Formats: sequence, structure tokens, C-alpha cells
Amino acid sequence: MGDQAGSVNLRTAITQFLSETRGLTLTIDNILITRGAQMAIFMAARMIIRPGSTVLVGSPNYFMADAIFRQFGATLVRVPMDENGMDVGFIEEFCKSRIPDLLYIIPHHHHPTTVTLSAERRMRLLQLIDQHRFPVIEDDYDYDFHYAGGPILPLASAAHGGNVIYIGSLTKSIAPPIRVGYLIAPANFIEQAAQLRRMIDIRGDSLLEEALAFLFKQGDMQKHLKRSVKLYHQRRDILCRLLEQELGDIVSFTKPQGGLALWTKFREDYPLTVIAAQAARNGLVINDGRMYDVDDQRFNALRIGFASMNEKELEEAVSILKRTIRSINA
Repeated sequence: MGDQAGSVNLRTAITQFLSETRGLTLTIDNILITRGAQMAIFMAARMIIRPGSTVLVGSPNYFMADAIFRQFGATLVRVPMDENGMDVGFIEEFCKSRIPDLLYIIPHHHHPTTVTLSAERRMRLLQLIDQHRFPVIEDDYDYDFHYAGGPILPLASAAHGGNVIYIGSLTKSIAPPIRVGYLIAPANFIEQAAQLRRMIDIRGDSLLEEALAFLFKQGDMQKHLKRSVKLYHQRRDILCRLLEQELGDIVSFTKPQGGLALWTKFREDYPLTVIAAQAARNGLVINDGRMYDVDDQRFNALRIGFASMNEKELEEAVSILKRTIRSINA
């Protein structure tokens, strides 16, 4: 594969890191470096999906993944979500009549709802994967940011017969402009994916990849992640406190065990489409939540990120949001 799969040094460093932090058993032949997790999702889906393929996704789900699957001609089947993650019972019933061509799942800090798939459901899902042999894309974009106890190991860390394709990212660990992700899969899948990557992007950013490999080798990346987790934990708690104090009668959320955002639901009599438009005029840019709506489900909810804002900025953002809401219903 040469360097088509990415820097050997970075692949080696990530292989060791994933083995230590996630319990994955792999070699550098099982890893492909991509320009962010989004590219990894695109490539894995391109290799699996054909027009008419059936893809199981959450309801709601990461909207950019939905867009990719539709682009390749897939039919999306929505799996209900609750506080314990995807409804694996739904998947089990579905498999009695038809085996899906792909399952896309975010077990840790699901996007957008932030919930984590329970250990019991993980075990049952692994049994279904083993029984029916359907391929799975496990999107684990922010596994490293966990605040409540130890994170549950990925599906890919268990025996899955090569059916789980594991996707992660370093972008959230460093900065949005650093577009580096990775795709973990059996060696033959990676070899084919490397050829596909070459058609999309002849060569990755070799200098950046070598620099990241050096950070891992020196231990600087691991130290940075530990500091980041502590900081983001504090910012999560600050945002939760502010929303409860200032908007507790209007919004609801469950404090996430990890991740970088809150899934925040607004009362039905406070439509986000109106709030977002007015907030923009007041100097606060937020999305209106419609990107998360699916079919006939309207959540009137959005993800509020906290990682990039310090305490003062969080206070200012909530203050603007509060003033905006009060002015609308004054």
C-alpha cells in the first residue's frame, strides 16, 4: 500500500494508542488515515452500499452520515433511540425478516442525542452481528472525552468476525482545522480502501501526519488529551448549571457522560426556528434544529457545544439566549 494508507509512523502510533485505550487488537495493516472521520464514513459507505441497500440508522442520527448513505442510493431504516442508546430489540426484530446491508451506530456519546449504548445492549448487538454477519460502521468520533467513570469499550474491541469497521478522529482532540481521522478494518478492506482514497486524494498531508506521530511518540498527545478532558468536564458542568439556572423552565437535557455538547430540547411553545433567527440578530449564531428532524419527527432540539468556550463566553451565550427567548414571548 505504500503511503496510500497514510504515514507508517502515524499508523503505528495510533495502533498502539488504540490498543492501550480501547482494547483493539490490530496492526498497521488494519488502519487507514483519512482527512477526518467524515472522509472515513464516506469511504466505508462507498465500499459497502449499493443502490437499494438498506441501512439502519438512529432516529435521530448524524445528519451528514444520512446524507452520504442517501447519496449512494441507500434506503434508511430508522431505529428508535432512548436513554440507553439504540433500540437493539428493534434491530433484532428487523433481522427476522431481512438482514440489513449496513448498520451505522455511534455507541459512545451518540450524535446528536449524546446518549451511550448500554453494556447489555452492546452484548446483544454483538450476538446479532455474529449471528447475521451484517457489516457495521462504528463511528467513535469522541471516545477520548469521557467524564463519568471509565468509558465502555467499543464494539470493535470484541470478537466480531471482521464485521465492525471502526472510525475515529484526531480533529476533536486538537483543533477543527486538523483534519485527520482513521478507519480500522480487516487488512483486505483497508487495502481496497487505500486504492479508493488514492482516487479521492492522491496523498495525505505527510508533514502533518509525521508531526502527529511525533506527538504520540513523545507522549505529548496523551498528556494533551488528559488536560482537555479535565477542562471540558468543567465546561460541561458550567453550561449545565447555567442552563438549569437561567432557562430551566424552557429547556431540558440529560447531562452527558462525555462528549463535547448537550442535546438540548426546547418547550414546544418556543420554536427553535424563531429563536435561532432572533438570536442571530442579537449576536448569537445557533442552528434552528431542523437538521436533526427526521421524517415526521420534530424534536425542537439542538446540540449546544461547550468545548470551545471559556466560562465567560458560556455565560454570555446563555445570557443572549435567555434575553432572546424572553423577548419573543414578552
